[in-house]
Amino acid sequence: MLKKLNILGLELDNYTVREAMMNVERYLDNNEFNMIETITMSMIEKSMQDATMLDCLQSLDLAVIGEKEILTAAGEQSYQRIRETCDNDFFHEFMKRIIRNKKTVYLLSETNEEIEKLKHFLEDEYDRIQIVGSYAIQDCPGDLDAIINAVNAESPTVALSVLHSPTQEHFLLDCKGKLDVKVWYGLGDNYTVDKTIHGFFRWARKKIHRKKLTNKLNQYNNENKEV
Repeated sequence: MLKKLNILGLELDNYTVREAMMNVERYLDNNEFNMIETITMSMIEKSMQDATMLDCLQSLDLAVIGEKEILTAAGEQSYQRIRETCDNDFFHEFMKRIIRNKKTVYLLSETNEEIEKLKHFLEDEYDRIQIVGSYAIQDCPGDLDAIINAVNAESPTVALSVLHSPTQEHFLLDCKGKLDVKVWYGLGDNYTVDKTIHGFFRWARKKIHRKKLTNKLNQYNNENKEV
């Protein structure tokens, strides 16, 4: 099983959950700012049109593949990796690890509605989680220093973000040297299974993104095929 997958020139980590969690343990113990993001097909597409977003994705300490379609498009056929990705195992193991190690969490989103949704989900699923604060950037648009100061005032171990891409990646590159956290984890919007009508539309969008990604990947491979 390859540990790196190349998708349209973007290298993504392809670790098992066990291997990825070994990296997380190091991140929680060191004194550096470590960036983790869950990567979706939509994010890959957007990064092809946004150089700043692409730079951020390439500089992640850990890129967690969030959709099985990315694995299959790259030719990864490992049942273990496909199952782990479908079941969102990395996220669940990450949450259990920070709870067991009594690490604190700060929540970031674009809207207060998203903050409340994430908070309710985390408190329902992980009742011992220590959430020390939250911030919706709609409350202070464009003022990055206010967001940074709010986060740093709580000195959390982990920042959990559901900021949308490419807003998240632009924010990260602008602020990563100023944030006093050990781990930034960009969850994306697939951290929970949505079985409502919104979940159906999300499933339909994934099918569209899968077709686009497959077409672009075929084109990329043909253009870069050795003569």
